[in-house]
Amino acid sequence: MKYCGECLSKLIGVIGSGSATTYAPLIVYEGSEDIVREESLVLIRDEARNLTYLGILRYLKRLEPFLNPWQRTSYVDEPSLVDSGTFPHTTGYVYIIGTIGNDGRLSTPVIPPNPGSKVYLIERADNIRLNLGSGLLIGSHKYSGIEVPLSYSALRYHILVVGATGTGKSRLVTALIREVINKSSWNVIVFDHSGLDYVPFFKEYVVNASDIVLDPLLIADNIARVGNVSNDRYLTDYITLASLTYSLCMSIKYLEEVPEELNEIMSKCKRVATECQASQGEIRGLSSVVDLDKVIDLMAISKLTWNRKCFRDLLISIAKSMGARESTLVRLSVITDLWLGDTFFKRLSNRYLLAKDLINKVFNDRLIVVDLSNEDNIVRRYIVTYMLKALWDLIDSERREVNTLIVIDEAHNYACRTCKPSVDLIARTAREGRKWGLGLVLVTQRAIDVDPDIRNNINTVLFSKLQTPSDYENISSFMSLAGLKSEYLMTLDKREFFLAGLGNPLKIPILIKVVEVK
Repeated sequence: MKYCGECLSKLIGVIGSGSATTYAPLIVYEGSEDIVREESLVLIRDEARNLTYLGILRYLKRLEPFLNPWQRTSYVDEPSLVDSGTFPHTTGYVYIIGTIGNDGRLSTPVIPPNPGSKVYLIERADNIRLNLGSGLLIGSHKYSGIEVPLSYSALRYHILVVGATGTGKSRLVTALIREVINKSSWNVIVFDHSGLDYVPFFKEYVVNASDIVLDPLLIADNIARVGNVSNDRYLTDYITLASLTYSLCMSIKYLEEVPEELNEIMSKCKRVATECQASQGEIRGLSSVVDLDKVIDLMAISKLTWNRKCFRDLLISIAKSMGARESTLVRLSVITDLWLGDTFFKRLSNRYLLAKDLINKVFNDRLIVVDLSNEDNIVRRYIVTYMLKALWDLIDSERREVNTLIVIDEAHNYACRTCKPSVDLIARTAREGRKWGLGLVLVTQRAIDVDPDIRNNINTVLFSKLQTPSDYENISSFMSLAGLKSEYLMTLDKREFFLAGLGNPLKIPILIKVVEVK
């Protein structure tokens, strides 16, 4: 085997005719065919111009001039001739990354390599002097072991992690989170959809979503949805009024000390708090003084307890005072007692965390992991929205960068076109977040399910084996893949991902093996 004296890499072939600045045809030497693999890194040494190119091998093919499927030869009619001798050889393409300077830095190639330039295989990191700069180390090139740092700038320009179940997406993101915390000044908020992917690795930073206070309007929407009456305007009005009234009056009831400014509201809430009853006039009186933000604050301070029987009685009394028919009252009672039950109201109780509390916590601790596993999808979306809104309120009021990374697991449940209300604030973050140091990491099995308005603002993609061919087509529609074949993705093992886009210092997609996470 021949070696390059300068770089100790193995000589595997020469550049053929028809080279360009983006790719060049490769003719592989016969003795090197057993070590040449697609996605290997190679050097092209153009002695005539004293240039060294770095590239990636793709489209390897085995050819034989006498067995051309488009040309009839004597081999077709005399198969025995095959045994007497053929002349197979291997060709492929080197996709050119750049030219390597004396300092090891890469530059954009301005002229193609000369045909006849020798090509060397990089088998180890010490085969080459390559300066890719600093960054977040989440893995190294699969075959050479060269570390490929993810650029710090990728954080504010958003990252998409895509792969079928079992490819190791959560391990990759866990490695990324650790690097961000250890090597940058950024904070990280993680939304763990199942509570199984990130919670085990960051137990001391976990916040249970069941401790986060829910908006009374969301609670009303949830009750209407579970009771299958979301399209009934009258019933949803009754439920909304009951939810607001219960949240306000019962929060005041459970306060250890009632502030003086709440005395007026407390007097209007007296019958609600003692009898779980309210008339239309009482509701009108409360509506004139209610402040939704204040109600949510009171719910947190009092750790509001929800009682099914009391809420049912309040709901029925409100509906009755507003002229509801007897059949409607029975229906509301059935929804509360049978469709919802005590379990539903127990899950609403004893919540005490507000979005501003969590934002303060992440600025102090630099990391929080929100365990969403005990909530249904509607509540999960609300909590993501709640947190993003708090960050945007901070940005809008103080006009300063927040340097915070938002990691959303199973992002197709939050960032799809119909995933209201979370999709709207995720889309705003994708469009405007880079200006204010607010970045996204969306982790999903299906890239195609992410809303195009969000997808088109993502500048770095890490992808592995995909669920369907349409996902590959979708990624290639907004990210250059430089000749990468979708069929090759099916051969990838666990923790093997392609890094593409702005965060990739090598500019064209490169195959990395993600570091082991324990």
